[in-house]
Amino acid sequence: MNTLTPMQAQLRMAKHSPLYKQAVLYGVSEDNGTTVYDAEGQMQYDRISQTYGYLDRTKETNLTVAASYEGSHRVTIISDVAPNGLALILLDGVFYAVLSVHAGDVLGVSVTLDCTSLPADEAPNIRNA
Repeated sequence: MNTLTPMQAQLRMAKHSPLYKQAVLYGVSEDNGTTVYDAEGQMQYDRISQTYGYLDRTKETNLTVAASYEGSHRVTIISDVAPNGLALILLDGVFYAVLSVHAGDVLGVSVTLDCTSLPADEAPNIRNA
């Protein structure tokens, strides 16, 4: 009988949990150690991995009049990717820009990040989806 690692156990649980959604992780594109930009000067992003995550909207600290929610978000993902390599998270059809690391678990299986959502009409430039 094989024993599951903590990462395998968490991924298996997330696959069947109604809380978790599929998430795609993106990092800033680099060629030979330099950041890649497109012809218009927009930063490009590369897909790092696919995993599971969930969203926790915290209280807004600023009054917004926009129709969509623009406050701070806490996105928790199951990943062994170093958090400083993450730039974007695609979760449930919405892109979230990673601002900072909020917390991590003891086993190094999940990490909670402070994020802001990107407007739906301003999709990021994904080099390899």
